[in-house]
Amino acid sequence: MANEIDILVVEPGKAPYPSRVEDTLDAFQRIVGGPIEAGCYLPQRVMLVCNGEGKNMGLMPNRENSTDSGDFIAGTFLLCSFEGEHFTSLTPAQQREFEAYFATSGPEGGDKD
Repeated sequence: MANEIDILVVEPGKAPYPSRVEDTLDAFQRIVGGPIEAGCYLPQRVMLVCNGEGKNMGLMPNRENSTDSGDFIAGTFLLCSFEGEHFTSLTPAQQREFEAYFATSGPEGGDKD
């Protein structure tokens, strides 16, 4: 059995919520609804994992892409921590910070200027 990790799930139009999932490619793909794309590195060693084909699939806009002004993340995404090349659990402090950061729904969700 795979290890379980604590993550945040961010669905379009909803507040982020914590979840505990198996640390497997299959589990992550089920959450985001397709092939995963990981690479949006956020502060405090947090990784944003989304559906790499979300826009091509016509998934609903979710939140603004914090690394590319004017762009957005399509569909459900998740947040986890990482250590080297491995995903790990978010700490309670990371969960609180990113629940607040992504609390606003819509493509402009992460913009806290």
